[in-house]
Amino acid sequence: MTRLLARACCAALRLVMASVLSGAPLGASAVVFTTDYDRLTVLPALTSNGGDVDWRSKGAVTPVKNEGTCDASWAFAVAGMVEADHLIRAGRLFNLSEQELLDCTGAGSACRGGSPVAALRTVIAKGGLAKTASYRYTAREGTCKSLTPVAPIPGAGRVPPGDEASLQAYVAQGPVLALVNASAAFDSYKGGIFTGPCSDNNPTRAVLIVGYTTGGGGGYWIVKNSLGSSWGAQGYIYMARGTNLCGIANYAIAVSNDPLPPPAPAIAIATPTLSAWANGMLLLGVAALGFAALRKNSER
Repeated sequence: MTRLLARACCAALRLVMASVLSGAPLGASAVVFTTDYDRLTVLPALTSNGGDVDWRSKGAVTPVKNEGTCDASWAFAVAGMVEADHLIRAGRLFNLSEQELLDCTGAGSACRGGSPVAALRTVIAKGGLAKTASYRYTAREGTCKSLTPVAPIPGAGRVPPGDEASLQAYVAQGPVLALVNASAAFDSYKGGIFTGPCSDNNPTRAVLIVGYTTGGGGGYWIVKNSLGSSWGAQGYIYMARGTNLCGIANYAIAVSNDPLPPPAPAIAIATPTLSAWANGMLLLGVAALGFAALRKNSER
């Protein structure tokens, strides 16, 4: 029985280590990658201004979309930011193709997670994105197509990390992409002002901040998700401001005139975060190997 347990634990250990070495995300939490965030141009710190902002009322936000069974929040947040930027810059709102980002971004970005920075490189390289009507979403990775692009962007930069005052000022200029540490409480949100708790893990979801309020208690962020209009408050979550809730200000990106950094060398990939299950199995496997070694020595 002991020998059988040791074999099972060793098998589990090999499975976990193989996943780590291959760079595969472990668990459902690894759905956004922060690779290259540290190489983005950090935008100037700004002083927050007064007055509420809601870009939905200005016609800069498309209806809430649904990523379905594909963990592609990274693509939906990027497309949403580009959609809004084009309305602000050119006066036209297009519904842009997340599927094009899913098919064409590469660099490990697909239905098991993706990099917003890599997706923005795709937008810039293609001179924009195709309209959703001509490149429809299928919730699975497919072959990259070349269709007529619209809504180009000049570049993007990182909002000063952790600076909610600057984040407010940049959202006043246009919707901003952000990464959040989602949690069970976040996932089950139904309405009202969300105050947590949040996950202690690395960022798990890309969202689009489309406005904010400055009322009593610090107000809240108006955050567009990509899980359909039946989720949350008609597809949105209102997140309390002032405490950097769920790390909302840590990985925020705004459209700017700053060029994106080239892709990092292949060896500089981000180490995936182990889920609690993977950590447990890894420890169990190591313990089993130690036990087996001790048993073998005692039998000599």
